Amino acid sequence: MTTTGTARHAGVTVEVAPGGALRTLELTAESLRGGGPRLADAILRAVREAAAEANERARRALEAELGNLDGLSGDNLSSLGLAREDDLAARAEDTTPDTWRV
Repeated sequence: MTTTGTARHAGVTVEVAPGGALRTLELTAESLRGGGPRLADAILRAVREAAAEANERARRALEAELGNLDGLSGDNLSSLGLAREDDLAARAEDTTPDTWRV
């Protein structure tokens, strides 16, 4: 099983692995016309959102196999590449398939 997260923002589409490793990057002509700073912002925003989604999906997959992960500290999860950004966790939670839920 491969766990990834995908996000789209301002003509930028990214797919990332848990921890934020970029797997694919697609740019539209519109995104390129916005100039360097705007493009960079769109890429970083999309990667951040996709990483939150991938991390939440990986966390759910681990919970399905290992049980509740609440005993692990944030530092432990971060060292696994599964850091959690609370402001994005709810959005990522909405994209997690029900079949992965414990």
